[in-house]
Amino acid sequence: MVESSTPDAATAVVSVVVDADPDDVFPMFTEPRRLSGWFWPAAFAAIYETDARPGGRFTFRTAGLAAGHNIAIRGLFGEIRPPRLITYIWSWDGDSAPASRVAVRLAPSDQGGTEVVVTHSHNPTEEQRDDHLKGWHDSLSRLADHLAIG
Repeated sequence: MVESSTPDAATAVVSVVVDADPDDVFPMFTEPRRLSGWFWPAAFAAIYETDARPGGRFTFRTAGLAAGHNIAIRGLFGEIRPPRLITYIWSWDGDSAPASRVAVRLAPSDQGGTEVVVTHSHNPTEEQRDDHLKGWHDSLSRLADHLAIG
């Protein structure tokens, strides 16, 4: 079950326990072929490009939509500590708002499996925080399903 909270006006926290070890969950956040199974909203085809190292760049973008309707997220990886922590700066293409920050923490769960906690902070508005909360809730639900299927 995915749980979420908004501890302040700029931060969304979403968590889920998945049926996999941290070593198996970590690449789900860093490898393009693994991201493609769960990350972007299911209604979109997407292209993922990652250079998962400190200072490395990433781009997640939709594909195949009408001209001018594709959307993209770009950013830079910060900390990469397999299999426990990934941080990055997150910017929407074409958005002049300041970049937000994402921290993905993985830890063995007392229930078995891995607890995944995503903290998306520095959102410039409550509306953007809430949009990110919904997006992460949807994506982590698909991640749990994807890992359960194998």
